[in-house]
Amino acid sequence: MDDKNYNRRKFLSQLGLTLGAGAVSTSFTIPFADKINDECKETPILELGPYAVMKYRKQADHDIDLTQINGHSEVAVGQIITVFGKITDKNCNPIHSAIVEIWQANHYGKYHHEYDKSEYKDDPNFQGWGQAITNEQGEYKFKTIYPAPYGGRTRHIHFKVSRRDYHELTTQMFFEGEERNKKDSILNIFTHEEQQLLIRPLIDKDNAKQVEFNLVLDEVKKNSLPEKVLKEYTGNYSLKNTPFDMKGFMKGTMGIEVNNFDLKITQKREQLFMTLSFYPMVEMVWTSKDEFQSWSFSNTYVRFLRDEKGKVVGLRLHFDEVNYVEATKKNNR
Repeated sequence: MDDKNYNRRKFLSQLGLTLGAGAVSTSFTIPFADKINDECKETPILELGPYAVMKYRKQADHDIDLTQINGHSEVAVGQIITVFGKITDKNCNPIHSAIVEIWQANHYGKYHHEYDKSEYKDDPNFQGWGQAITNEQGEYKFKTIYPAPYGGRTRHIHFKVSRRDYHELTTQMFFEGEERNKKDSILNIFTHEEQQLLIRPLIDKDNAKQVEFNLVLDEVKKNSLPEKVLKEYTGNYSLKNTPFDMKGFMKGTMGIEVNNFDLKITQKREQLFMTLSFYPMVEMVWTSKDEFQSWSFSNTYVRFLRDEKGKVVGLRLHFDEVNYVEATKKNNR
């Protein structure tokens, strides 16, 4: 993946956020599309954001129809749309059995999420998120509501796509012709060419509003790191809110009150994953010795710490080169 540097201070100032003493100032990296195939360029990655599904992941109804909840006689408020597309690799080969998740704001601009404390109106008949599995042709489809803009954000839908032997993809789909697209601080970190991979037209077809969003996954490189080495990193870690004020950062950027800083590193074959007590599991991609990028969680990266015997004893979760929090590995035997 290609990396593009940009200044996080500028990014946060665009969001109108104040972090006080914990302000982040230096540059960091974010992956952008590889120009491998004109038809199947790699989809730009965006972080999960504050409202990725956590508590409501256990809800019984999380099917492809977000407009009605099982057991409810009424449907969600708003313009019903169909979101569909295809999941492929960079050579345009369809990827079957991929798990596609979407989540979004309702007609009023509110998420079905425990962290959304905004004054926007809730819709008890809106499912909030859904999950689909691609067919043999790599196709998926959802029935949902045209999402409302909120705060400084334009209309958008969050996506997360996962499949064994491929890196997880988290991104957002935007709607063509939206006036707020010009000022959306997230969308405008991308070049015009990159934005065209994320902005899609809403069209009338078969007496329905439809939008097509195709996504491209990056295959995990085999034997990049032996599974035995990856296993050294796995375990439970206890994060400290120092030297960087992570608690203030999460409150200021995402509105999340953090009291428990436990962190868990797990392994699935040749991939590592990080789960924070207040955030869903995200993939960590190896970049260099003892260092992994975790783009989905605020574009952070992790550097593991070893003792004089070479044993992994802790880690640093970096928001940039200067700002990080340290963690100690529990039960390190």
